[in-house]
Amino acid sequence: MRSFPPKHIRRRSSESGVLLTIDFTTHGQPRARTVSFDACREELPCGTVSSRTSPGPVDWRMPPASSPAAMDTDEATAALLAFSAAIPAPVALRYSRLIAQRQMTDGEEGWQSRTIDVHALTGRITLADGRTMSLGWSGYGDGLAGMAAGLKRERIEWLSRCAGTAAPTDAGDIPVLLAAQPAAVVAHEAIGHFSEAAASATIDLRHRLGLRLATEDFDVFDDPTLDAAARYDVDDEGTVAVGPTQIVAGGVLVQQLHGCSSARTAETLSTANARAAQLSQRPIPRLSNLVVPAGTRSEDELLDALGNGLLIHHLSHGFSRGLDIEARIVLAEHIESGRRTGRYVSGGRVTDRIDVLTRCLGRADRIELNPNALCGKHGQILYDVGTLAPAMQLSRLRITS
Repeated sequence: MRSFPPKHIRRRSSESGVLLTIDFTTHGQPRARTVSFDACREELPCGTVSSRTSPGPVDWRMPPASSPAAMDTDEATAALLAFSAAIPAPVALRYSRLIAQRQMTDGEEGWQSRTIDVHALTGRITLADGRTMSLGWSGYGDGLAGMAAGLKRERIEWLSRCAGTAAPTDAGDIPVLLAAQPAAVVAHEAIGHFSEAAASATIDLRHRLGLRLATEDFDVFDDPTLDAAARYDVDDEGTVAVGPTQIVAGGVLVQQLHGCSSARTAETLSTANARAAQLSQRPIPRLSNLVVPAGTRSEDELLDALGNGLLIHHLSHGFSRGLDIEARIVLAEHIESGRRTGRYVSGGRVTDRIDVLTRCLGRADRIELNPNALCGKHGQILYDVGTLAPAMQLSRLRITS
């Protein structure tokens, strides 16, 4: 962390990159496009912002930047076609990969640089009952290994097959076991976003500190230096990331995630969480990799302790609004006497409060990275906002139809 710069600082940033997109629909042909781009941005002391689709001017005296690595369009297209062929249902998919070199300075210190290399696989799968299931994978690197034969692809095949014949989800306050993926979605919305400082530097959210968000055995961190979805040494304001930031201790929010502007408002230090989806957009406080530590029990033990309730296998379209969180139920399964029944349900929504994890009765003994690291906030969509979490047993979760 570092202290925020004086108000007279002139921020400058420059970026050079390549974006590859490949679109494919069942019975169609893949369409690939590659776009190279340059951009620069200058924020003047008075608050005026100037953005241009060109490299930074020579008089900025930036150090030489390496050119973005070349992408293998044929390899990515072949991987996308192989993935779609393995899904026994019509699909509409888009594969995207972004490689860029971003440089930034606040005028007081030297230039900092970081490499961006992220991917996303998004789209929809038409289920047997005519509904559609959204698909979202994203994170660091090209992501092609996940599209190949293996556990990740097999899970999508299984989810689409079971969801296509599932019954509707009943509404109510229901005891649940969240598998690792839905547990990550709930933690991301309930703890992660609530810990972010406001996008506007005029808003001070320090009143949130000290609020209980989870049970007393929760210690939660944000860490951009992990080998996970987000991987950066400096954020988009040039602040060096020195390691994890503990945001929850003993279930209580003890630290917020800041960029320089929000840190100035809160009279604290930046946590290296200023992030921008595009250079033309202002960096705002965003999560990097949210880490919920593992517990001490196996998933089978948590299932046995659940008794009767729902095992939620997959959630999508999570979002938070004020003190509320929501997410769509893609697939869940009835549990009776601590045993799986094979009776699947789909549809309905999780609609609960941000303190939902105060009802956590246990966490599994291993954590998993949510394969979907897409996250949108204030019109900015990042491909690499990671969440690592274990399966979690909750005494109850509110589900609406």
